[in-house]
Amino acid sequence: MSSKAEKKQKGSGRGSSRKRIAQAALASQALEATLPASEPVPEPEPEPEPLKEEPEPVLEEPAVQKELQEPEVDVKPFFLSRAVLTGLADAKWTEEHNAILEHFAQDPSEPILTIFIDPYLGLKLDLGMPIQTQNQIVYFIRQAPVPITPENFEATVQFGTVRGSYIPALLRLLSGVFAPQIFTNTTWPESIRNHFASHLHRFLACLTDTRYKLEGHTVLYIPAEALNMKPEVVFKDKELVQRLETSMIHWTRQIKEVLSAQETVDTGENLGPLEEIEFWRNRCMDLSGISTQLVKEGVKHIESILRLAKSSYLAPFIKLAQQIQDGSCQAQSNLTFLSILKEPYQELAFMRPKDISSKLPRLISLIRIIWVNSPHYNTRERLTSLFRKMSNEIIRLCCHAISLDRIFEGYVTSSKEDLQGCISCCHAWKDHYLRAVQMHTQFSSRGWVLDQTSIFAQVDAFVQRCKDLIEVCDCQYHFARWEDGKQGPLPCFFGAQGPQITRNLLEIEDIFHKNLHMLRAVRGGILDVKNTSWHEDYNRFRAGVKDLEVMTQNLITSAFELVRDVEHGVLLLDTFYRLATRETIRRTYDKKAVDLYMLFNSELALVNRELIKKWPYLEPYKAHYSGQAHWVRILRRRIDRVMNCLSSAHFLPHIGTGEESVHTYQQMVQAIDELVRKTFQDWTSTLDKDCIRRLDTPLLRISQEKAGMLDVNFDKYKTQPHPFSLYLTPSSAYIVFGAILFLNSPNGVTPISWFPLHFSNNLLCYNMFTITS
Repeated sequence: MSSKAEKKQKGSGRGSSRKRIAQAALASQALEATLPASEPVPEPEPEPEPLKEEPEPVLEEPAVQKELQEPEVDVKPFFLSRAVLTGLADAKWTEEHNAILEHFAQDPSEPILTIFIDPYLGLKLDLGMPIQTQNQIVYFIRQAPVPITPENFEATVQFGTVRGSYIPALLRLLSGVFAPQIFTNTTWPESIRNHFASHLHRFLACLTDTRYKLEGHTVLYIPAEALNMKPEVVFKDKELVQRLETSMIHWTRQIKEVLSAQETVDTGENLGPLEEIEFWRNRCMDLSGISTQLVKEGVKHIESILRLAKSSYLAPFIKLAQQIQDGSCQAQSNLTFLSILKEPYQELAFMRPKDISSKLPRLISLIRIIWVNSPHYNTRERLTSLFRKMSNEIIRLCCHAISLDRIFEGYVTSSKEDLQGCISCCHAWKDHYLRAVQMHTQFSSRGWVLDQTSIFAQVDAFVQRCKDLIEVCDCQYHFARWEDGKQGPLPCFFGAQGPQITRNLLEIEDIFHKNLHMLRAVRGGILDVKNTSWHEDYNRFRAGVKDLEVMTQNLITSAFELVRDVEHGVLLLDTFYRLATRETIRRTYDKKAVDLYMLFNSELALVNRELIKKWPYLEPYKAHYSGQAHWVRILRRRIDRVMNCLSSAHFLPHIGTGEESVHTYQQMVQAIDELVRKTFQDWTSTLDKDCIRRLDTPLLRISQEKAGMLDVNFDKYKTQPHPFSLYLTPSSAYIVFGAILFLNSPNGVTPISWFPLHFSNNLLCYNMFTITS
């Protein structure tokens, strides 16, 4: 039994004791999957029995069996046993994780493997650093481009755990673990130790500065190498003094950066007054923090060492330390004065642009209070910067009130109101500022010397950007029939060319929507006044709109080719009226309006030609004078109908031709009225003086010859007897067939009307003229 176990142990390869110890420390499932039993047990004894028949191949080819059995050794437990990660025990390990781990172990080109627990995806293995910041990661770094095996794992793989952010974790690891061991190590040669310590101090100083700058603070790196040594001893070590001087040089650089930070913040073009207040609050805290650090024991200890060593870097550092004290006082003073602006500006954040104007005078007055009373913030540069930040704040509030999505989705009316409100707000800000300048100049001995161009440069650019967007809204209304989220109805064109005109109009709308879609693709920078690419995109859009204007002009011209009467022309001008506000289309629109009045002039000329006829044609049943008056009134109704159509067309432009046409119409109406009056006078001159008395004579009488019949009782003395007339009762109306009669009245000629008269006693019914007595 023992010989069989020894042969099996030799055939399976010789593992090191280190490998067996590591494998014994793994989980039970990993042990079962990777390691064979090293001690003989009763159960596996029958398995080696078939080897008794062929023992020679085992002895002759030990290398082949070793190669066959080596891939069966799994290296995954070596990784898992070194992974220290919170929550790893509860995480679910899958076959995908096994594949990634196996790929890293076998592929020499993969340099790093990280294991972490994502809050949403759970356990993750990445061949590289995770893209998102993780709270805790385990890393494995390949030291040599070779496959990882149990034998070379210790020499090939470097591993560790990083918690929190990477830079703070690195600083914590270096300053807490490695730096104390390096600085207290006395076994290295002096030259190597000094050189390595010098570079380590520089790296720790930069790392400390970077780590705390992420939080907006400035922290001085204090070397711990000489803290426990007396200055009288340290200043004799020139190498150590040089390392301390390097740290002081870094302190000096840090303090200079803090003191010059105000110039950096002034270059921020999008910052507002609230950001200015926050800057001075952080600056006050930062300077106060540095002042606290400068009086720490470690800094004073290094100062005493360098003072004994008579270092040339100590005097500049002490001077900067005094400037830190002065800067802290200035920052506190500036913060005190600027804090009066915080509450008013916070109120602006919840207001619409159209309501901001009423708050601007108070804000300008508060800035003047700071200007007059602040001992440190009253410089020209800082006040100009503060007013420029106020302009930035107004632009930011206006940008929040503008919805680009609503503009490009066709909400034309409401979007134009918002844009007009923003433009009014910017103009009000400029007007209030100029009024404050005028008042300040009148009542203050200190002149207003601020750079107005710099203050309002972005405001003027933003106003122009809003005007560009208003033009985009107008184009949607003109070329796509958008009003406020809905498209207006498509105009109906009648006539033979109606369908073709409709198709051309729809083609113009399609081209416009394509141009609008191209402009919308760059909407992320539309409201950014520093985005210079907007001008190129908008000019391209404007070029497309100009082409559409030419197409629309051609469409209007073709639509008017078949216009033969004024009513049809007025209907077309009403259809294209929404486009008439565009300058280029307005010229074509005015030209067609002139053509329309020319049609009206032609109509007036035709009526005038009829009026100048001396003897107009009258139907045989019409009387001479009344028929002529009726004919004249028909001509007047002809031109009245056209004039009423033109008068109701409020959209027609006021042009000289139209005024001349209206004047001609008024003269013709006066002439027609005068002609009617003259005709009446001519008729009355032919009547007898007592003609009224003849109306008492009945026109019908009872026949004397035939009982039950009626006879005509015409006037025997009248040269032109009346047509058939009927007298019913003395108080009834007179009915005249086939004639038009005139009556004198206070209002002139009484209008003539028709009415149906129904006779009783089964007599016939006739349409008759009636004149009431």
